[in-house]
Amino acid sequence: MFPHLLRDEQIGRAYEIYRAAMAASFYAEKYMGCAVPSDADSWSKIPMLTRQEIFDNAYPRYRRMLTKPLSRMIITSTGGSTGVARHSVLSYEEWEASCNVQSMALHLLGIREDDRVANLFVAGHLWPSFIGVHDALRLVGAVHLPISANISPDEIARMCHEFDPSVMLSLPTLFVLLADLALKEKYEFPSLRLIGYAGEQMSEQAQRHVRHGLKVGEIKALAYSSADAGLMGYQCPQCGFATYHAPTHFQLIEIINTETGQPAKAGEDGELIVTNLARRIMPLIRYRIGDIGTFLPDVCSCGDRNPLFRLAGRAGEDFKLGGAYISLKVFDECLEQVSDLVSLNYNVELEDIANQMDLRLTVEAGDPIKAKDAEPRLRDALCRIVPEIAIGIEKNYIRQFRIRFIELGALPRHPITGKVRKLTDKRVIS
Repeated sequence: MFPHLLRDEQIGRAYEIYRAAMAASFYAEKYMGCAVPSDADSWSKIPMLTRQEIFDNAYPRYRRMLTKPLSRMIITSTGGSTGVARHSVLSYEEWEASCNVQSMALHLLGIREDDRVANLFVAGHLWPSFIGVHDALRLVGAVHLPISANISPDEIARMCHEFDPSVMLSLPTLFVLLADLALKEKYEFPSLRLIGYAGEQMSEQAQRHVRHGLKVGEIKALAYSSADAGLMGYQCPQCGFATYHAPTHFQLIEIINTETGQPAKAGEDGELIVTNLARRIMPLIRYRIGDIGTFLPDVCSCGDRNPLFRLAGRAGEDFKLGGAYISLKVFDECLEQVSDLVSLNYNVELEDIANQMDLRLTVEAGDPIKAKDAEPRLRDALCRIVPEIAIGIEKNYIRQFRIRFIELGALPRHPITGKVRKLTDKRVIS
């Protein structure tokens, strides 16, 4: 059965999305032989959608995921400098619906018409954040300062000092850098009362640093969202850290136990599976978004009856670094170049340490001492193919990038499948 958040109106809208999707050749082939969903049980048997399937079948490579000809639409993209960027096609009406729910989230955070909001997200590369924030702010009615993060940090700090925003919106890494600049250059932002961040996690240590440097009282996550799926969670003033309301009118969210494949119980961790209830041009049905979460058993004290869930980590075969998605396939390819010295069994570990991040790569090897000869080549290859690593080290976002080699079989294995867990993301997702 569905988790406890499923409602009758969600069932009806989910079936409508399914029927619309059958006009796309990709979904017609994917669901061939599947029973048309008629109840919760048959819905749970619909095959899940993967990130790789979107990458392989979406526009501009193919139009197999589109239900209508390309017209009156907007095309957006996830970050993905290493080849896992995924493109989405939305009608203008679907884009407006997405901006509407984002404006609701901004309003809940306390952004009002009399606010001056510095939009410091990155523009270009089909990324939706900068233009999405513009449209959401237009709906809220706030004064928009479209500064963007495409200019130098010094210029951003200077313009924010001049225009004195009451709210700044951007990635956590930029706010850490702005705090550093403010402390160094004695910049002041006397009206600044709220920072809203998205796109990556902001640790509690980083929040303390930003509060100190920018002299800001409130730091909040804008929403739980992604470029391909849209908004999946919003926060009310009573929501705790990494806790969100599910927007049941916009997304159908399932949490699946990764071991059994069955719906996770309230309080039990599982993988988030989302179905966007507003998109018919390029439907997203039972999409594996790549995060781990938990439905909470309690109703929020704010009075909102939409279910609460808490994010608990990252799942899957890619992770986010500096706003870009990094595929674990990159590590496979680089390790293959030195496979005469090392195994292809490895673990990538990411962890927040103070205001920075540690990146650790642990690799099994037949002779760990001899394998150290491969470290310079391996490090250089990864820094070249994944420029976010080199930039992070240069800008001090990444405190250290450590590679170590251990005995064969020494990495932890899953007790049932025997698989090595390739990704351990200890960063707190928010």
